[in-house]
Amino acid sequence: MSHTPTRLSRFVVVGVTLTGLLVAGGAAPAFAAPDADDLSPSSAYALSADDQVLGAKSATGRLAQSDPELLARTDAAVTPVMVKVDVDPVASYAGGIDGYAATSPELTKVSIADGSAAIEKYTAFVEQKIAAAQAEASALIPGARMLGTHATVYGGFGMMIPANRAKDLLQLSSVAAVQSNELRQTAEQTTTPDAAPDATPDATPETTPAPEATVAPTPGPSQTQAAPEQTADPRAQALADVELPPTTPATDADATTFIGADAVWPGLGGRDHAGEGIIVGVIDTGIWPEHPMLADNGIKKPAGGPWACEFGDGTVGAAFACNDKLIGAYAFLDTYQAVASEPAGADAYCSPALCSARDAEGHGTHTATTAAGSFVDSAEIFGVDRGAISGVAPGASVIAYRALGPEGGYEEDLVASVDQAVLDGVDVLNYSISGSADPYDAQEIAFLDAYAAGIAVNASAGNDGPGASTANHGSPWTTTVAASTSDRSFTSALVLASSDGQTLVEPGVTITDGVSDVPVVLATAVPGYTGGALCEAPFAAGSLSGKVVLCIRGGNGRVEKGYNAAQGGAAGMILVNPEVADVETDNHFLPTIHLAGPDDPILAFLESHPGVTATWAEGQATKDKGDVMAAFSSRGPIGDFLKPDVTAPGVQVIAGNTPTPIDLASGPAGELYQAIAGTSMSSPHSAGVSALLMAAHPEWTPGQVKSALMTSSVQDVVNVDGSAAGVFDRGAGSIRADRAIAPVLTISDSAEDFAASASDALHRIDLNIPSVYLDPLPGAVSTKRTVTNVSGGTQSFSVKATGADGLRITVSPSKFTLAAGKSKSITVILDGLNAEDGWHEGQITITPTKGNKVVLPVAANVGEAQVSLSQTCDPTTIQRGKTTTCTVTAANYMPVPVQATIDAVPNPLLHLQSVTAPAKKKALSASWTGTLDPAIPPTVTGIEPTEGLGYVPLAGFGGTLNLPLADDAIVNVNVPSFSYGGESYQRVGVTSNGYLVVGGGTSEDVLSKPNGIPNPAAPNNVLAPLWTDLNPEAGGKVNVNVLSDGTTDWIVVEWADVPTFSGNGTNAFEIWIQLGEESVWYSYGADAVPDTATDGLTGAENRDGTSGVAFSGFASADDELAVQTAGPQAGGTVTFDYTLKGLLRGTWSTWVSLRSDALRAIPMEQTKITVK
Repeated sequence: MSHTPTRLSRFVVVGVTLTGLLVAGGAAPAFAAPDADDLSPSSAYALSADDQVLGAKSATGRLAQSDPELLARTDAAVTPVMVKVDVDPVASYAGGIDGYAATSPELTKVSIADGSAAIEKYTAFVEQKIAAAQAEASALIPGARMLGTHATVYGGFGMMIPANRAKDLLQLSSVAAVQSNELRQTAEQTTTPDAAPDATPDATPETTPAPEATVAPTPGPSQTQAAPEQTADPRAQALADVELPPTTPATDADATTFIGADAVWPGLGGRDHAGEGIIVGVIDTGIWPEHPMLADNGIKKPAGGPWACEFGDGTVGAAFACNDKLIGAYAFLDTYQAVASEPAGADAYCSPALCSARDAEGHGTHTATTAAGSFVDSAEIFGVDRGAISGVAPGASVIAYRALGPEGGYEEDLVASVDQAVLDGVDVLNYSISGSADPYDAQEIAFLDAYAAGIAVNASAGNDGPGASTANHGSPWTTTVAASTSDRSFTSALVLASSDGQTLVEPGVTITDGVSDVPVVLATAVPGYTGGALCEAPFAAGSLSGKVVLCIRGGNGRVEKGYNAAQGGAAGMILVNPEVADVETDNHFLPTIHLAGPDDPILAFLESHPGVTATWAEGQATKDKGDVMAAFSSRGPIGDFLKPDVTAPGVQVIAGNTPTPIDLASGPAGELYQAIAGTSMSSPHSAGVSALLMAAHPEWTPGQVKSALMTSSVQDVVNVDGSAAGVFDRGAGSIRADRAIAPVLTISDSAEDFAASASDALHRIDLNIPSVYLDPLPGAVSTKRTVTNVSGGTQSFSVKATGADGLRITVSPSKFTLAAGKSKSITVILDGLNAEDGWHEGQITITPTKGNKVVLPVAANVGEAQVSLSQTCDPTTIQRGKTTTCTVTAANYMPVPVQATIDAVPNPLLHLQSVTAPAKKKALSASWTGTLDPAIPPTVTGIEPTEGLGYVPLAGFGGTLNLPLADDAIVNVNVPSFSYGGESYQRVGVTSNGYLVVGGGTSEDVLSKPNGIPNPAAPNNVLAPLWTDLNPEAGGKVNVNVLSDGTTDWIVVEWADVPTFSGNGTNAFEIWIQLGEESVWYSYGADAVPDTATDGLTGAENRDGTSGVAFSGFASADDELAVQTAGPQAGGTVTFDYTLKGLLRGTWSTWVSLRSDALRAIPMEQTKITVK
């Protein structure tokens, strides 16, 4: 897991991410194996975390969940952790403790920043609780080092302890949870997984997007044939005759018009005052306070303060006095400076004793000025005026919280920033930093407290798309923002001209200068160069003088490639995607044009034509298609809530920069502006619109702000292939400020209800949020949403609901009238009885008499419940007065006992005659109530030769996750839902030693010497192509990805050329796990070589080690072995019959349903009986 400031880098794949998972049963592969060349992207499957839930008395204590990987550590490395004390922080305390009144502004309507006697008293109480817990922790773990404390949000503290003592803290009754305090990286999405040295280069850019969801490229390439008889210089004549792709000048440089912000400004005091009085907090890399977009432009200072202005005394960069625009700035780097391997130094505006809030990377300045930068009439990049730009809420004031150093930011510093934001009275928070999908980690809990304090939190979805289930920030109280295009692009066109008179024209983008008729050279053709086609190493001085070099995207960062070329004296760089993908306008070190790809036409032209030169002009702002999803934008589904929530412009976003960047990816020094990409750029657009909404509706809650953003959004969002983007791509839709400011209805819930949902997972679907989401949906489910009329007048509404591919959505009432300020509950029923298993989307549209439609996205994963229900009736056609007998069977496949009630309810025209035991007749229905015993585990029945897809190296695939495995280690990986042994899982624990643990594992599951299969001792649920002592630290790679042939998807886990620990050989093998219908097999790229010291084993085992099969001997190169399983056997079952008599001719239904507290949805079966 990493918190990265989210800015953007022949087979395509679905990426996976490190951390958490869930549990799900199998047979040998049974299909006609497609050609591996047919593999293509898939994005329909879920990832999510299965973290431990620990008991606590406080609401936020029950919400917090300990990090299971942290608790499982056995090493003694000193590690920072977050300790959640069993106490509610000040911002969300709802009362309940004798002598202490509620302090949550959500209830009291008193801002924490304003203070009160109750706030002061309860703050002292929380601080006392934290101090007592610290004392207990120090006594338990001598030598532990205390870090910061957090009373306003989170309610806990940080500390440094040996990792293997983390679990011991849970012995303390004062401790609710022990959570990660990890370094969240500041990498700006500039690198990709490594490609094999001699393999096809990685097919995706630095953010691992795949082609089906990339940013729309400008028109495709064209070739022209020069007429040789026209001139003695064919190339010159060809350049003179070439036709460039047509373009239309853009009307503005920023996205404020595209999202409708400038249409809102006049009603909020005009452009320069729109958002005035609202404070936008930005947690990021700091801020460049002298930036023109942060100048005091005459707006009024917001109420409140005083606020700190931490730019130092001149010893850590220039001092600065904050103004009415930049009203405050803080440096929260205490944990970073204490823990980081290399504390920030003078180049990052830090000394050993002090850090400035000044931005040394440019990311924070960009996000702050995107959200709330003042209007400037000139934004110059590399000496070219790119025109007037503005932040979305130019009248809002800004407080910057620098919580990230050069290597990233620790969670504690990030939580401390949220804590201070609440104390400062911030209204809107922007968090362009990625995180985990877990809605209950320390950061998300702090966001919940901020929500309770009245702060609208906007966070980036992440840049790990387009694979499914890659999004971050899974909490329903956070607005999670995906990235898509605006309608402006900085375009140019590359013209390759050959001395034989032929040309190739490729459209591209650039923010740099152009070049004219300069010779082109491939990086691989430069004598002595070792960086390959990806330009991964600096070129020797003078080796590129007077030349343009072509570099393939992938591996290292885009800007780093240009820097490497500049070291060789290059006149320019052509950066080309190996496959069609997004194109970016980075601040490069030399003239650079970025082409969408694929690279084949360009490489073919260079190889087949002599004397090729390159020409392109500086990029111009041109009209382009807006609302196209960016490939890098992370996707859902994740967890228990629909994510992302919305999408916003996040491609080629022009805004502020620091003129002194220390990060190579930020480009050369001296530039105050940049046009960059990422969900880091989309989140501040949402934050800016949130500020406008807060200014227009100061009485609104953060939930109402989020509701307005979602329900007023535009759904006409597409992927690059023109297909409609789904709810897991764009959320509710693309934000529009001019629609969100007048939403007619809002749908929102309280922080108190959100906290309570932590212990009630089955009813999270009932939270009053502007989306409906359920996983799984085994039959039907009924939930409610409460809508509030905020239009200012009485409105009549009509409701329409649509579901895709058999998902039925019913809303009642379908028509209603609601007075201004009043609320009404509507019932939503999701019915998957006629839908195939898998994810299905839908939409609820509420149309008012006057105003914009209100839209709620819907998603449901149709599938069998873990308590199955079936009904058969024989015969199904009867004569009037005759009877039919229906048989009902329910079976428990859950590993725990389940209490359930079954009701069979026929149409009254099918008269219930009799019911067999154990059910009873109940008026006109049959009913049974009882307990079903837990299921019997699945079994492994065999390992047999099969024909799969062969061994397919993952190095050449975009999105391949290279696991950082040391010797004798395990990494848990979130993956799409798959079946093993007839049970569903969403995580695998991949070990260094040639096997994985289905469902994930701990350090106890890591053994270098096989202990036999089957064996009840750990590890269990093992898939082992070659369980032996392997050492990835000594060479090779362990990779994970998801591949597709367009019809079927597979998780692939690869051990690529990994040597044995003894060094007697290397191994290359894979595990293929099919999604959907169960199928698991092993593929071998070389003869299996066990370690000489530990020997080895090939086999598979069930979840409790009671069943397994060990293969005889070891596989050879090109062998494939299928793992055969039998699913779990039902534990408790119940069967009963009931007899019906047909009273009237016609076709009538009889229904059976099962209800249990163990299931949120209601499994249902319908049988139609025809009476003649």
